[in-house]
Amino acid sequence: MNPLSSCFARWDAGVLTIGNALFTESWQSENDGRLRLLSFQRKGATGAGGGGGGKWIAPAKVSEKTDTPDAPNAATSSWRAQFTSAPGRVCACETEALLAALRLENSDANAWRSYQFQIFPNVAGAVMQVSSSEAQTKAEEASSVAEPKADGIEADGVASHKGAGTEAGNLTPVTLRSSHVLVRDVQFMDQTDHYSNFTAVREWMMHPSERPLALKTNLVLVEDPATDMGAGAEGFCWVLLAPLRHVRDAWSAAADFSFAFHNGALTASSFPGGYALARVAYTGGQAGATAALHEFQRALHEWIPGRDGILLSNTWGDRGRGDRISEAFMLEEIAAARTLGVEVVQLDDGWEKGATSNTAAQRNQGVWNGFWAADPEFWKPHPVRFPRGLEPVIQAAREAGVRIGLWYAPDSSNNMKNWERDAAQILYLWRTHGVEHFKLDAMKLHSRESEERMNAFCERVQQESGGRILFDFDATAEHRTTYWGRVPGGTLFLENRYTDWGNYHPHQTLRAVWSLSSWVLPSRLRLEFLNPSRNVERYGDDPLRPSAYPAEYLFAVTMVASPLAWFENSKIPADVVRAWAPLIAVWKEHREAFHHGQVLPVGAAPNGFSWTGFVSWCDGSALSQGDGGDWLYALVFRELAPAGEARIALPATLPAWETVAAPETLAGQGSAELAGADQDEARCGRRTLVVRIADKQRFVLVRWRVAL
Repeated sequence: MNPLSSCFARWDAGVLTIGNALFTESWQSENDGRLRLLSFQRKGATGAGGGGGGKWIAPAKVSEKTDTPDAPNAATSSWRAQFTSAPGRVCACETEALLAALRLENSDANAWRSYQFQIFPNVAGAVMQVSSSEAQTKAEEASSVAEPKADGIEADGVASHKGAGTEAGNLTPVTLRSSHVLVRDVQFMDQTDHYSNFTAVREWMMHPSERPLALKTNLVLVEDPATDMGAGAEGFCWVLLAPLRHVRDAWSAAADFSFAFHNGALTASSFPGGYALARVAYTGGQAGATAALHEFQRALHEWIPGRDGILLSNTWGDRGRGDRISEAFMLEEIAAARTLGVEVVQLDDGWEKGATSNTAAQRNQGVWNGFWAADPEFWKPHPVRFPRGLEPVIQAAREAGVRIGLWYAPDSSNNMKNWERDAAQILYLWRTHGVEHFKLDAMKLHSRESEERMNAFCERVQQESGGRILFDFDATAEHRTTYWGRVPGGTLFLENRYTDWGNYHPHQTLRAVWSLSSWVLPSRLRLEFLNPSRNVERYGDDPLRPSAYPAEYLFAVTMVASPLAWFENSKIPADVVRAWAPLIAVWKEHREAFHHGQVLPVGAAPNGFSWTGFVSWCDGSALSQGDGGDWLYALVFRELAPAGEARIALPATLPAWETVAAPETLAGQGSAELAGADQDEARCGRRTLVVRIADKQRFVLVRWRVAL
């Protein structure tokens, strides 16, 4: 069956209607060439309340209805429409979608507006990108989010705040069907060399006295509490596919989203400023939002077994830096990688002929930008460290059954003017040596032009390689795309942590992936585990020191993500290899099922002293191997929690099952069972996970075969 058979897009009498089996929405074209959202609904919604069972947009008043292009009553309109729809991909690594394009032209005013929609079959919403002949300036849109003064002077009744959505920009504001909604603003933090808490959520219960709510963010959730029948409310996510706000503040509008009351109704506005904007519906409260966001990210980057979610090693984590890298050393690393189970051995900064600020003999001799100007042969192999070039290392990797990855720094000078040269160099390394994994570092996106060129660079590489080349996008410093600026094409290299500096703590790594996993698909995160035998003295008697945990616990923390072996493979003690290798083999056997599943954080937020973990519900029919059965996985960690047993509520969004096979413990210590729920929980479809782990700082990985 054609996976796009449920997707549709129609243009009829000035109304654009799009959707799939999960949602439908319609837009009306107005006399100024803008589209007004008429309806947005998640299909199958039955909840009561102001949301009207998944309906989010209030019906337009008579005064709001206008003549539309190509409509029978639009004889005086000067706008003409061109509409197309066809299967395709915007980016090479995306799954296929129905692409609908609407172009409205006004020859009298020499103006045009273009709207492009991506409709993916498994996503309850569409991605929309708007462009026009108008020059949209930050100053123009700033007027739409001005706040009134709190002067203490009362007026009769409740004021109407006109500040949340005028006609500025290409999108008209929408009036929500219910004014009693919760609005959540999810903030993200990158530049992880300087931060360790990567998410924060602010919540508002909307009220007519609330000032216009102007949000600078990439992710907003709107939820209707009236639709919560016990298993979580209906809601929708607004996702702005752009770098974080601190990167683009100079060229974005005064706010990305805004909410305000006007004449008693709640209006919502978005100001994408040329970026793609998605609206994705969900049900089931927070767990439902997580599942919907994960499915959306899977659509933007197709997960392919053997290409994605692999175990990659990088020697930089042991702080040897470029001095350690050489042909002889890398041959040792490859041999050790084979024993451990590493799939890609990545050469970090130092393999190349040019000297960076991190590899030069004296720091002021290297460069961190302008690489081509510093040396036209910057990206050739280092003549001393690799006198025979890279081929001996590449050949050794082939014989060992592993692959080679490289560190690379696209030239950011002059707004990434050399992006085509960098793309050609990456493609040369792929065509000549078969290198398919590149860590992208040192990028500096200080203008919209540099950002557009960076995306062009990535797309050129991935189009010409047929999606075989993947990137690790470094999020540790500078201004970069990170969480939402470029979802397709690879993983997010999340953080640098070192035992040498005493800033690697396994519970902090676990907390990072647990907190981000509510919003970011965990397999998108390149997550580190380190050699626990190094720098033991650096931590003293800290109960949360790396050496306090069994070695396998450190790897288990990363199993929900894309693991990064952040060390020299050849320096891992034999007892640690014996602990890691069997667990890595188990993880490889089950990772496709786990990563393809509906992955949800459960338990308490990791803090070193909690019970915490993840569950994954896997529809076996989607796997490349197996008998098509459904599985429930649980990966649970007992930190320094005093009790040896925990009862963990499972998310209500998990499908209700009829039968469950006996639990199968795959790794770790302890046991787990699915306990009978009480009457109220049973009514809502909830289940309880009971986990027993005798010793502290241990984990268990369990799965159940289930039948719906």
